[in-house]
This record gives sequence, structure tokens and C-alpha cells, in this order.
Amino acid sequence: MISKGFYEQLETIANERHIEIEDVLTAVTTALIKACQLEGCIGAIEVEFNEEQKNVRIFENFVVVEEINPEGPEGQITIDQARDIRARVRVGSTFRREVKFSQIGRKGATRFKQIFIQGLKELGGKRAYEYFKDKEGEAINATVIKKTDSVVGLNLGLDVITFMPIEEVLPGEKCEPGMQMKVVITKVEETGKGPKVFVSRSNRDLIKRLFEMYVPEVASGVIEVMAIAREPGSRTKVGVKSNNPNVDAKGSCVGLQGSRVKQINEALAGERIDIFNWSDNPIILIAEALTPSKVISVLINEETKKSTVIVPDDQFSLAIGKGGQNVRLASLTTGWKIDIKDETTAYRDGISFKPNIYAY
Repeated sequence: MISKGFYEQLETIANERHIEIEDVLTAVTTALIKACQLEGCIGAIEVEFNEEQKNVRIFENFVVVEEINPEGPEGQITIDQARDIRARVRVGSTFRREVKFSQIGRKGATRFKQIFIQGLKELGGKRAYEYFKDKEGEAINATVIKKTDSVVGLNLGLDVITFMPIEEVLPGEKCEPGMQMKVVITKVEETGKGPKVFVSRSNRDLIKRLFEMYVPEVASGVIEVMAIAREPGSRTKVGVKSNNPNVDAKGSCVGLQGSRVKQINEALAGERIDIFNWSDNPIILIAEALTPSKVISVLINEETKKSTVIVPDDQFSLAIGKGGQNVRLASLTTGWKIDIKDETTAYRDGISFKPNIYAY
């Protein structure tokens, strides 16, 4: 009988590697069978596990025959061979004897270790694949292990290492070994060496997952993320809509004194997040999307999906944004082409408009 401590070690291995104990015991059985066969056991090896007593026992099962048939059952033994083991036997009888752990020598022990470790790797790979496949499209924590000019090596847990292309890292982001970061899993493939996990920091799906992490109302569905436009590492616009008239979508996402959006901002290494309330009215929607600038009037052409937006003179630069970023992201989130005019230019160009936005 193998010691009680051996069984407890198997339970520890199962817990640490997040593998079912039954699967670990199956790997042990396979390894013990090979080890016993290497040590000269000719019977059919049977391994018994007693969960209550925390022990493992190995038995060699025999079928007594007159002549061994290669196509017959496992564990055949001739009557002469059988009488060397047990005196009173006859052809057709079956019996078994226990194989003591001490009977497994160095070769058998080495073989056991090799097969068992390989079995654990396969189980771990299968478990890891199932785990990460189930999280495809979700955000997880990753730890930086190294950075080169082309990739960032990340430890994802469960003994899975991935290499994120530098294009998927936020521009200018420092990736020091030991640093933790949020990444979104974009794809998972099964290979003979375990799962191949593709991750990204620049994918816009990461934004939605972070909102789900830090804004309970988004996770529960009370608030919906309707549209996202992103220039990774610089700025993101997010349109949100409340499904409960008593819940302010933008306010909930921003949080008390900006606490929630700050968490998202920090998870993105300082990337700016603009949150605006979604509207089914395109006039209100476009004005909201141009946050933080103030808008006087929005003129739209439903057929061409083009709009002209009039803003106060002192809001023109803010509405356009550095390098046109603000209006560009607003256009992407709303699906409307947006032409910004300051009030003075609008009057000079003879654009007829009336204030139809009263947010300021």
C-alpha cells in the first residue's frame, strides 16, 4: 500500500493546478501501470483509491490458462506460472496479488515520474484551454515577464505564457517585468503544447469589459454601452444608455467624484475616457458625442447622414479637438459625418440655424 501522504500530495497537486482530482488519479493509474510493467509485472494492473482512508493500492490480476492466447484477456498466466505464485489454482480460475510500492525499483519509479508529469501537463493544458476559451472576449489580469522590440511576454496564470505583439500594446506604455495589466482575450487556439492565447490592450472590446468590471450597472444590463470609438493610448469615446429612468447612465459610469472612470483610466495607463449619454434623437446624440464642448445647434441631413454643428466661438477648438480627434471620435461613435462651425463663421457663411441644444 502506498503511503497516505502520497494520496494527500495528489489532492494538493489537483488543487494547485485547478485540475479535478479524478483526472489526477487517472494520470496516476496510467503511470503506475507502466511502472509495474517495466518492473516485470505480467498480470493486469489494477489501481485502487480509497478517498476516506486516503490511500492507494496496486494489484496484479491473473487469469489462469493452459496456453497463453495473444488475443485473449489481459493478465493471462499458465498453470505452471500460477503455481509459482499460489499453490492451489486451476485453469480458468482468477486471482490477484498486491504489488507493494517497494517492489517498484529505480527504473519503474523514473518511468512513473515521466508518465505522470506528462499526464499532468496534458491535463493542465486541457484545463487551461477550457478556462481561457470560456473567457474569450473577456478582460483578465496579466503579469509582464519581459518586453522586446516586437512583443511583450505575459503570464496569464495556469502556466500559460503568451506574447502580445507590440502593436497591441498602448503607445508609449511602459511594460516592466512584474507589472500587472488588464488585457482582453481576442482568440484561443488549442495546440499539443497547451492553449495559444491571443490578447490585446488596444482592442476596443477591452473598453467595454472594463466598464463591466468597474460599473455594476453595466455588468447587470441596467446601463448599455451603445458605441465605442477609440484611439488606443490617447482617447476613447463611449456612448451609454440607461434602461432604467431612475438611473443616470453617464453619472453612474463616471461615479462619485469620478471614481469609476478613474479606475478605467488607470487600467488604460492614463488613456482619456469621454462618456456621453446616448440618444435616439440624432440631434441630441451628436451634441452629446461632442462632449466636453458645448453646442448651440445641430443641423442634420437624414439622407446623407451629414450634420453641421454650430458651437460658440470659444468652444470651436474644444469641439474639434487636438488634431481633429474629438470630432473624429464623435463621428465614429454616432455614425454621422460632423462639420463643426463656430458661431461667427456660421453667420458669415449665411448658415440659417436656431438654437436647438440647451445643455449650456
